[in-house]
Amino acid sequence: MTHCCPGDTLLSLTAREVIRALTRNGAVEVRQVGSHKRFVSACGECATTVAMHPGDIKKGTLHAIERAMEPCYGKGWLTR
Repeated sequence: MTHCCPGDTLLSLTAREVIRALTRNGAVEVRQVGSHKRFVSACGECATTVAMHPGDIKKGTLHAIERAMEPCYGKGWLTR
């Protein structure tokens, strides 16, 4: 996980780092199709897909994953 300054927005994360954050917060992998894994929160209300491609996930995709899980994990959950 790379940050410019404390409290700054995400700059880069790999798929493994995102999945680690998801599972740390209680998300469960429900299926995989090719290189895409689908995760659902423990409450079952929030879901997101993470592409298991090499390298860093693009900034817009990271924000989409973070927004999709915000109702269950709260704002900024991916940086905690």
